[in-house]
Amino acid sequence: MNFTVIEKLVNDSISAGGIPSAVIAIGDCGGTIYKRAFGLSRYYPDTVKPKGVHPDRSYDGSVAATLDTVYDMASLSKLISTSMVALRLVEMGELCLSDTVNMFFEKSYDKGGISVKQLMTHQSGIAPYFDLSKGYSGGDIGAYVTEKILSVPLEYKTGEHVRYSCMGFILLGKIIESITGKNLDVLAQELVFDPLGMKRTGYCPKTNPRFAHSVTAPTEYDETSGRYIDGTVHDENARFQGGVSANAGVFSCVDDLCIFSEMLANHGATANGCFLSRNTFDAAITNITPWGEEYRGLGFALKDEGMYPTGELFSPLSYGHTGFTGTSLFVDRATGMYLIILTNRVHFTRESGDLYRLRRRIGNAAISEYTRSGR
Repeated sequence: MNFTVIEKLVNDSISAGGIPSAVIAIGDCGGTIYKRAFGLSRYYPDTVKPKGVHPDRSYDGSVAATLDTVYDMASLSKLISTSMVALRLVEMGELCLSDTVNMFFEKSYDKGGISVKQLMTHQSGIAPYFDLSKGYSGGDIGAYVTEKILSVPLEYKTGEHVRYSCMGFILLGKIIESITGKNLDVLAQELVFDPLGMKRTGYCPKTNPRFAHSVTAPTEYDETSGRYIDGTVHDENARFQGGVSANAGVFSCVDDLCIFSEMLANHGATANGCFLSRNTFDAAITNITPWGEEYRGLGFALKDEGMYPTGELFSPLSYGHTGFTGTSLFVDRATGMYLIILTNRVHFTRESGDLYRLRRRIGNAAISEYTRSGR
């Protein structure tokens, strides 16, 4: 297959200063069929602040992106870590989708009746995002985070709307940890990354031996430290929690994401056996919120009729997730073709929105070329 249209789209965006780098992979249930790195994973040296959304090219100290470059997954962590851990625990009989918050925390305020299923499908009513660090005066950060999320009043009645909530997923992570007595990063490695053979996927790259000798793509310039965030999670709430959070914190590379995507394309199966049962997988990609503002499966975002990250040509209810730093992973429901896009678009500034349209253009080009080939 010839993906020259995609290559031109990515190279044009990099030349225009829309994104600094990208790694693109395309495949299906039979494996990866296209994989390429573009641009500079590090555009600026630490001493140089970014200059606008579309900067010029006058700086030294750049680093080329490669297929080995490790990217901050941002909210894609919700899918490849938290949701997969939750689904594995359901299969193990440790967790039920019908379990409610009041089963796990002595004081649940107005959150007691929220189910695990509602947390995974973003119908909880919990606010989308707020700064967890505000009000912290010391002590156990995990206990403080749980109490803060539980104590902030709901924004709407549970089950009335579908509104994406990082805070709801952080609470889901706290439920998972309370059940198992293990931290989320340990669970993700034991239940997801190791079984799938994802050798360079995990949390906290600076201290995690899985990332020894790896090069991470820097994200945004941090005014407090006077340096670019590099090897540390970009999301502020995940950073406050030491880099391990249910909403963000995972770092990974394209080869590991191809392994994960191939498992999805094979409906939960791998060459080494069944990672998720077919019943579990089918339940996870079912549209649980057809009445809502967004279509959601169990941890999966599903393609709706709106302006979707995959573009217009992916099949209805195609499934995957995106990340704020510039990551995305989607599988076309009809063909099983997967598309991985990794960028560190916030390296210039989080105000850059160029990637949003670029994702859709890449998605349309990828599925068109794939289906045209007759594969």
